[in-house]
Amino acid sequence: MLLATASVSACSFPIASLDQQVGEAEEIFIANLLEAKVIPVDEHHKWPWIEGRFQVKKILKGGVQPEEVILTTGLGRSDCGVGMMVSWNYVIFKGRGDTVIAGPSGTHVIEDFQMVEVADKIASIVRQRPHKSPLK
Repeated sequence: MLLATASVSACSFPIASLDQQVGEAEEIFIANLLEAKVIPVDEHHKWPWIEGRFQVKKILKGGVQPEEVILTTGLGRSDCGVGMMVSWNYVIFKGRGDTVIAGPSGTHVIEDFQMVEVADKIASIVRQRPHKSPLK
């Protein structure tokens, strides 16, 4: 009977190729997580969430980024959140102005030895994609 009234969420999404992830993201960059903290439930949030402060290391798409950005995510269980481990590097895929990151976007941890290869692959995809013309 308790299960009938419980609120349940699950994260499931189709696996997207790197080409699709690059195409859908307006901003892509490599960043190092400097700090992460759990934000408790409040009047605006039904579940706790994580807030991370990232140092931007390399911009791959989308133009200028501040030196540091604050991004949030779910706890990383069934909510599609990205696990946040302080001092780890991440490749961040997001929309312009978004402050929330999630697994379906392609955001994930990368090791130091992967940074050049990942950056080169993404840069190659960005160069191959036709640029959108501004509306006149």
